[in-house]
Amino acid sequence: MSRRLLVVLVALGMLATGGGVAVGLLLARDPGPTTPAAGPTTIPETTAPPTSRPATPSSSSTSSSGTSSTTATTADLSVQARVVDRLEDGVVVGYEATEPVSAVLLWGFGGPGEQQLPFPGPATQGTLKLSLTETVRTVALQVAGRSADGRTGSSDTMTARRLARRVVLEVRDLTLDIPVGTTGGIATSFRGSTVTPLGPGLSGPTVSAEPYAFPSSVLGAGTRSGPLTLRFSHDVPPEPSRTRVVDLTVPFPAEGQATLERDVSAIGLTAHLRLRVTVTAS
Repeated sequence: MSRRLLVVLVALGMLATGGGVAVGLLLARDPGPTTPAAGPTTIPETTAPPTSRPATPSSSSTSSSGTSSTTATTADLSVQARVVDRLEDGVVVGYEATEPVSAVLLWGFGGPGEQQLPFPGPATQGTLKLSLTETVRTVALQVAGRSADGRTGSSDTMTARRLARRVVLEVRDLTLDIPVGTTGGIATSFRGSTVTPLGPGLSGPTVSAEPYAFPSSVLGAGTRSGPLTLRFSHDVPPEPSRTRVVDLTVPFPAEGQATLERDVSAIGLTAHLRLRVTVTAS
């Protein structure tokens, strides 16, 4: 036998021995219960994370949240104003707002925007006095308010004027005593108007005037009296003519009528007066 053949036989024998051991191990293993044939295997589908930006919250929730916030900051701001009182020296204006505001009174003769006067505040209501001592003209008024978050509101425009008291002075009776042998007369002035009811140069002993009245005039704020000025003139020959001015204080009622009787003497003449004072307020 050749050497090459011997090597082949030895190799075959080793292979046979190894195969028998492997077959024996397989046969010795417990096969267990018979498993039915499985169907096709399905692998669960896996979704990869999106490469785009994350989705935003739904538009409905965003819209709802936005609407709620907008309503809270743009709720209507209501401001109402009124004339609380009319006084002789001005008007008192008040306002009410639906929430605290910094309020300003806008006023003027041609419109409410000519001048401004701030109210104390911020507050939901307040009053202030607009002084009007020099005029009885009607003014336009409006209250504007600003809330803490910047919202604004304003009242309707109003018109008002201060309380005007008017006085009318009537001279119901006026007689003048003039000494015999002399002549005289009297002139009267009241609140810028002058009436000369008697003389000068009238002979006595007594002369009387017809009733008369001075024009109506507006009283200043707080005015409770005023002077009726009497100007006496007296001629006593051969002396030169003499004159004397006397102011007679006339009290004014708050409203209504009052009667006043007075005797006033100067430079030898005596005037007897009965006066009626009428004060009206509007």
